[in-house]
Amino acid sequence: MKFIIPTALRKHTGGASHVAVTGATVDDALKQLIEFHPELRSSLFDDSENLVSFVNVFVNDRNIRDLDDEATKLDQTDEIQLVPAIAGG
Repeated sequence: MKFIIPTALRKHTGGASHVAVTGATVDDALKQLIEFHPELRSSLFDDSENLVSFVNVFVNDRNIRDLDDEATKLDQTDEIQLVPAIAGG
């Protein structure tokens, strides 16, 4: 499976737009992503290690908040997309 990294977060992945990971759940995959790219931690997690509310995580175009959150099960062919909220007016 792979994470699709948005442009705004690529500075933390050395410019990579995709990062291959393994894991049974979104939580496993996120932990591995942070292991590979520790600079992402502050953009994805708060001080209590909870996923920040302004970053949405999608598995195959479905928001994990509509599924089982970080406990959402994954298959090897899944694509996980990080979508940070954009503020403006």
